[in-house]
Amino acid sequence: MDFSGEVAEWQRNVSEGKAGNSRRYAVMEALEVRSGKSYLDVGCGGGHLVQELGNAAGTEGRVVGIDSSPQMLENARSICQGLSCVDIIEGTAAEIPTDDAQFDGLAALQVYEYVKDVSAALEEARRVLKRGCPIAIVSILWEHCRFYGADRDLNERIIEAWRAHCFHQMLPLELPALLEKNGFGSLTRTNISFLDTALHEGTTGYYLSKLIAKFATSQGVSDEEAGLWLSQLDDADKDERFGFVNFPVLTVATAV
Repeated sequence: MDFSGEVAEWQRNVSEGKAGNSRRYAVMEALEVRSGKSYLDVGCGGGHLVQELGNAAGTEGRVVGIDSSPQMLENARSICQGLSCVDIIEGTAAEIPTDDAQFDGLAALQVYEYVKDVSAALEEARRVLKRGCPIAIVSILWEHCRFYGADRDLNERIIEAWRAHCFHQMLPLELPALLEKNGFGSLTRTNISFLDTALHEGTTGYYLSKLIAKFATSQGVSDEEAGLWLSQLDDADKDERFGFVNFPVLTVATAV
């Protein structure tokens, strides 16, 4: 997917909303963030987690955010201005531009489902983590991400088109074996799913519906169908019968 332009704006709004805040809080808790420590955010996007990690790590700490999108890197650098412990650099999950055993914790929020070879990316994550330190991964059970309120057949057509947006639809189910294979242990998983029953600019479903509709048109769905789907969701919201369910999972493991 192209995470630029209006898509980047939609992502920013999600990151600054309830869902984004709750995920970052869960990750910060899982990493047991402390001042003076070093942390890596893989696929840092607009930099919201990097900023929070930087504030927590303080001037004696070190926080690195990597991303492959020039626009995301620019956004992250802007939001992290003034944090001397933060570096925002170009990189990918498969090629992290740092030396071995550099970090006390590593975060990856909705990144690995977009990486074709997750095993290789986790091997790279293990390389840059210090022994005994945690990795915190947020990934989504995409087959259970659902909208309610639109015509059933149209809804299924849109969601089926959305399946092509990432390599791994159900990554949380794959991660335990992949993490163990690549040098991690002490795995835990936490369900951080949520439900929206309204569709407005303060909800995750509002922005994700726009993103899904836009992507669906690249997969053979017509502009008219995508627009109709969005209109039907809006009508459902007005009639108080709208619903959106999302199933993120926080997976935490320790480098061994």
